[in-house]
This record gives sequence, structure tokens and C-alpha cells, in this order.
Amino acid sequence: SLLYSLTAASFVLCAAVLAWDGKLVLGHAPSNWAEDLSLVIVIASMTGIGALSLALNQGRLARHHQREAQTDALTGLLNRRALFDLHGKTPVSAFTAVVVFDLDGFKAINDQFGHAAGDEVLRVFAEVLCAGLRPNDSAARMGGEEFAMVLRRILPEVAGATAERVRAAFAARTIETETGPLRCTVSAGFAFGSTDGMSFDKVLSAADKALYAAKRAGRNRVLDFRLAG
Repeated sequence: SLLYSLTAASFVLCAAVLAWDGKLVLGHAPSNWAEDLSLVIVIASMTGIGALSLALNQGRLARHHQREAQTDALTGLLNRRALFDLHGKTPVSAFTAVVVFDLDGFKAINDQFGHAAGDEVLRVFAEVLCAGLRPNDSAARMGGEEFAMVLRRILPEVAGATAERVRAAFAARTIETETGPLRCTVSAGFAFGSTDGMSFDKVLSAADKALYAAKRAGRNRVLDFRLAG
């Protein structure tokens, strides 16, 4: 905007000089100091505008490709790589929880209702997972039917209640498919970091163990790693 305004101002200056000199009718191209200055400004401004436009376009393309590389195409959530980029290098404190979800019997859903129905189930769960997510929290699809959620600055009872709310909301949803309505459940496990900071890998592994315990206990439930045995 500044460069375009500067170019326009140079043309206005040329017109003002011509008017001051009384040259309201021209028989040939004018030649004066204002025209020379305008020529320099126009060349510099057009060059700058072109360079800035190219740089901005390249920046937009780079951000677009980065978002694509970090986003799960089906659900729109972060993917595993993006989640590790976001949390993998930072120690997990005692007030940060990692929750891992796994859809129950997902292979059977694909086999019975088809992969299109399975995709819709994943999209619906992603929608349920994101509902009520706080600005500092993050959710990701880890791969297949496994999802994760990182909850910052949260107490154990609140983290458990959050995971339970997701589980109950998903169990209550009726998903319409081409072969009829479908209801699904999800199991979850969660774990916390430590006061001196724990690696994200270790907390995620602990949440996985709690998830497997929930599966063994009958599925469609949420277990805390500390209570999972």
C-alpha cells in the first residue's frame, strides 16, 4: 500500500508542476525535475511491489504446505508428527495430561459397514474430541483409529472427567451410514507428567498402558494410569 501510494503521489506531483508552469495542454512528453523523480519512484516502487508480491505468495504456499504436512487429511486434526513437534521436546509437567483414545471394534465396523462408514466414524469422533477443547489443549489423530489429546494446566479429576465426557458423548452419537445408523464406543487411558518434568514419549507410553488396561477391562471406559495396575 505504501509503494502504491508513493507512486500515486509522484504522479500527483508531476501534475502539480505542470499546472504551476501553466502547461495545461501538452504537445509532447513533459520533461522536468518532477518527471525525472517520478520515473525513479515508479521504477523502484514497481520493482518492490513485484518482489513483495512474490515473497508473500511464496510465504503463503510454504505455510499451506506446512499445514498439510501437519494435518490429518480425513479429520482435520493434527497428525502424529505435528503432535510430537508441538510437545515432544518439552518436558511434561505434573499438571499436564496426555489422553489416548482408541475406537472399540473399528475393524469390525469397516468389515460390516464399509470403509466409507469407517471414515465417517473417524470424522464424528474427531468432532466430539474437539468439542469444548480449550485454547491451550491439542488433539491429534495418531494413526488408524487411535487419537490423543494433550491437556495443559489441569488436575487429575478434571482430566478424567474430560476424557469421560468425550467417551460418553461419542457413545451417545448415532452415525448415519449408507447401510443404516451406527453407534460406536471408545476406550481411553490417560497419564500425567511429573514435577521434575517427564519426556512426552514416556507419558504417552503410560497413557497407552492405561488404554490397554481399559480394553482388557471390557472397553468403553476411561482409566487413569495410576489406577490401571
